[in-house]
Amino acid sequence: MSSLWIANADPATAWAHQTWSGLSARPDKDRTLVVLPVHGFADHGFGLPLNTEETVGSSVLRGAITSANTQAHVLVLPPLRLAAAPYAHTHFGVDTETALDALNEIIAGVKASGFTRILFFNTSPWNGEIVATVALDARVTCNLRTYVISTAGLGLGFHPADANRPRTQAVASHLLHRTPAPTSAPADVRDTDFRPGYFNQPAAPAPDAALNGAQLFTEATSRLADLLVEIVAHDTGLTLPPPSAVTAPAVVVTAQSRELSALTADELAALPDKARALVIIPTGAIEQHGHHLPLGTDALLGRIWLDHTLPKLSPDARVFIAPPLTYGKSTEHSDFCGTISLSARTLRRQLLALAANLKALGFRQIAVLNTHGGNSAVIVPVLREMQTTLGLRAGMLSGHYRASQSPQESAFGFHAGEWETSLLLAATPSLVHMDRAVCEYPARIDSPGSLRPESAAAVFAWKTSDLSQSGVLGDATLATPEKGARWLDEASTALARKIESLLNSAPL
Repeated sequence: MSSLWIANADPATAWAHQTWSGLSARPDKDRTLVVLPVHGFADHGFGLPLNTEETVGSSVLRGAITSANTQAHVLVLPPLRLAAAPYAHTHFGVDTETALDALNEIIAGVKASGFTRILFFNTSPWNGEIVATVALDARVTCNLRTYVISTAGLGLGFHPADANRPRTQAVASHLLHRTPAPTSAPADVRDTDFRPGYFNQPAAPAPDAALNGAQLFTEATSRLADLLVEIVAHDTGLTLPPPSAVTAPAVVVTAQSRELSALTADELAALPDKARALVIIPTGAIEQHGHHLPLGTDALLGRIWLDHTLPKLSPDARVFIAPPLTYGKSTEHSDFCGTISLSARTLRRQLLALAANLKALGFRQIAVLNTHGGNSAVIVPVLREMQTTLGLRAGMLSGHYRASQSPQESAFGFHAGEWETSLLLAATPSLVHMDRAVCEYPARIDSPGSLRPESAAAVFAWKTSDLSQSGVLGDATLATPEKGARWLDEASTALARKIESLLNSAPL
């Protein structure tokens, strides 16, 4: 999968890589700048992949944080990718109301975690006004210090009327090590002097061989570093040294043939037999996972499963990956620092909008790969809507494998216990702190009575703090990397077989 799967951010500054207790104990929350990137997917006429905004924006942001020497004062959230997408050349987007709600719900989670300073870093020309609205409302109604930077202000504009589009194309081409391809879509731009104008399909920028993408990247990154130094110092009393020289991009992004957002618009349109292909939508969460696992555990697991499963499919398998829904419905964990939760309403609308986008592109089969249990009660009814309202074959990739665990752990080890901890020990050991692992069960299988928090004839609604002090629901101390490696291999093999069976049973 793409290196942009969760976020192209240094692990030291990535919100998703922190533990809830580590974030809670952070001594300088009132002076820490939380950065929320906002990226769209679009054919900007560049002849480059649809995720070019994130490729450029995330690389510039990461380089600027490093060169500004602000790593100790900045935390970067996973980007909001399903932003407003009002035109035909924009993809995988949502309506304005859903974009507003998602931004506000993310902000609410940041505030609930004790942070008061938020920078919106926006690359999308169609979300500038939305971001500005949310930033102002957060300042007025939530008393947060909010800041906004767009890549257009750095000399890298994506708007069809921006004179710097050739510069942006040159930087993107440099980062991707890819020559822009000629685009087949005719330009469709009207009423440019009648706000907001009509920009259904941007024209290709006029080529300029004199543009140096590496130099332009350095200039934009240096400009952002200067702005970060000023914002971090604003009303905090911090004195920062001048930014250092910009180094080469930390991450080089390469296109993945199965990842829809890594294709150009022409490549996406040219995919054959889309109606019989299967598109996987990964859904995860950013939420507490005990003292020993990172906040991004569920989102990471989606990437881990696909990394292990896709190579086990035949090379010609018609399987593609949609942009992931990194944030999920995590209200049950809201008492723990670092949890960012969407509402059921927002998650539903995101899923439906993404499914409608995929249908418009010609796809007819959707499978949700969900790695956060709290999402399931929202996803299943939405899948029914996809079936009946959109006429899609839609379902969830689950129930294909069950690990060999003790009856107690199998029944009540459903959050940050042996299973998830073992998987991350095998796949991302640097993010696991086994010295902090604990055992806390929400119930015992041998307890009298039948009322349980899960998997019983009578259940009660709960929030995690009702059942656990650490946030763990299970026995994390049982985890080993050997178990994780075995389970990853066995479960990914079973998942690959499940995917192949869905392809083989696809309706003609």
